[in-house]
Amino acid sequence: MDKRILKTRQAVYSGFAKALGSVTFTDMTIEDILKASGVSRSTFYAHFKSKEEVLSSISSHIFEHVFSHSLQEEETHDFSKTDIFDYSHLITHILYHLHDEKDLITTIISCECKHQFYQDLRDHIRPISERIVKSGMITWNGVPEALQITRLTESLILTVDYWFSNGCKETPEKITSFIYNR
Repeated sequence: MDKRILKTRQAVYSGFAKALGSVTFTDMTIEDILKASGVSRSTFYAHFKSKEEVLSSISSHIFEHVFSHSLQEEETHDFSKTDIFDYSHLITHILYHLHDEKDLITTIISCECKHQFYQDLRDHIRPISERIVKSGMITWNGVPEALQITRLTESLILTVDYWFSNGCKETPEKITSFIYNR
């Protein structure tokens, strides 16, 4: 992605978080985001249609690298040499990206838009849960496959919520171990 686009998106994400610090998501206006980000109205609308789209974009931004098939060494972690089908590493990798956006995510989950963020997260995690269950990495004997997928997805969401509610004190590896510890 073009560096100018990334810079604009980061400014909007930062402005979004700053605005959430002073107004509720419901009361937040595009003007609040513009003032906090320093981005012009025309630039904002060239990238986003609404504050809801900004929130969804934040989720997508966190996951776009994780779901790419070309993993690279990163500043806070290196999964470049792991198999993209090693789901425990994939979950740990997701957790690192969530942690990299800790301040922003903490702000989001402390307000009423928490449910939208977790729905976006759920939509990204569900395909991973499906692959984990179908591969047999996690199974609950006698439980229908569809329920196992839902159970794992919701477990991941609850685990992320626990982790952020407690200040992300544990490492991503430790949180992954909680998920796989049945």
